[in-house]
Amino acid sequence: LVIADVSGHGVSAGMLMSSLQTALRTMAPYTDSPAEILERINRFYIHNIHFTTFVTVFLARFDPVTLTLTYVNAGHNPPAVRRRENSAIHWLKPTAPAIGLAEDFHARMQSIGFSEGDSLLLYTDGVTEVSNMRNEEFGQERLAELVQQYADRSAPDLLQAVRQAISAFGENRPLV
Repeated sequence: LVIADVSGHGVSAGMLMSSLQTALRTMAPYTDSPAEILERINRFYIHNIHFTTFVTVFLARFDPVTLTLTYVNAGHNPPAVRRRENSAIHWLKPTAPAIGLAEDFHARMQSIGFSEGDSLLLYTDGVTEVSNMRNEEFGQERLAELVQQYADRSAPDLLQAVRQAISAFGENRPLV
């Protein structure tokens, strides 16, 4: 599982994202360690991009036998894990700096077990930072409420609900 977000907009950000996708596809077959992959990518990027540009990445490996997710969150928005057992939401907070910000990059891997009915929501800041006319952001709390509300529904239903909620919250203005 991977989700990434590049700082900035335009052609240079698009090229950086494209190079990240290539680097991930190139390195992933050689190791199953999310930390090792991101450490290698950071070594490459730190010497080839400016410190004003960075990439946030959530990279994870899921073991379907043990139902364990092993991940590194390199400065990305914390994914939401909802536990079916008690309806609690747990946020998978960053365990490393964003790619391209620190030469001394040490990614700390974390693992989390899942049970039947638990869910995981990955998203970018484009969801939580949507603002309304009063300059209020959509935020994690509203996102958590949607995760709770759609806990027993399918992933496409939750995705559609998130899209509709942020569109309505942003008063149907184009999303950036």
